[in-house]
Amino acid sequence: MNPDIFIFDAAALDQRGELVARHRIPFTTLDLPDAERLSSYGDGPIEYSHSLAEQIGGQLAAGFRLTHLLEAPHHADATARYMPGYFATRAAKPHGQAGRADLR
Repeated sequence: MNPDIFIFDAAALDQRGELVARHRIPFTTLDLPDAERLSSYGDGPIEYSHSLAEQIGGQLAAGFRLTHLLEAPHHADATARYMPGYFATRAAKPHGQAGRADLR
């Protein structure tokens, strides 16, 4: 997912369709009080954001070569009118190349 999706207040999006910046990146739903997490995100899995540098940079640091990048809207909320909510990469590891064990 686009990490920027996580900066917005989920209740303001769901209830009023408003984009209210509330959270810093990285973000996890574990940072929310239990009652708020349940009302905004339900009882689904805990969500974590990761910067694009972590997501794409991690693939590159592991020795992958990016061969394609796609974007798609996040259809579930108002952010779709302003930015892509999803990114997908296609990556290939060159034959015989080992990745770095330490990605720092």
